[in-house]
Order: sequence, then C-alpha cells, then structure tokens
Amino acid sequence: MKILDYLPYAIGCAAGLLLSLVVGAVCSLSDDVKMVESVALVVLGGGVAEWYWNQLSRR
Repeated sequence: MKILDYLPYAIGCAAGLLLSLVVGAVCSLSDDVKMVESVALVVLGGGVAEWYWNQLSRR
C-alpha cells in the first residue's frame, strides 16, 4: 500500500479535528466530554472521508 492511499483518511482526520476544536470552543463542555468528542470526530471524519473516496474511485 502506498503512502498516498492514506491521504483521504488523513484529510478526514484533520477535518474532524478542526470540527472538534470549533465545537469545543463554541460549547462549554467539560474536559472529559471534549476528549471523547475529539477522538470520536477524528476517527469518524477519517472513516467517512476514506469511505467516500473509495466510493468515488469505484465509479
């Protein structure tokens, strides 16, 4: 597997991290909730981006 195959996942993780930082700044959440939210959004962002990239490449 080439390094560029991980690019969609990395972009999705970065987008999820950015979204979690914005949500954490806007909402006053406790530290535990911020940690769970940031991990969940990073993993989900990477997974969704990779899934979408695979769907586009099958066409």
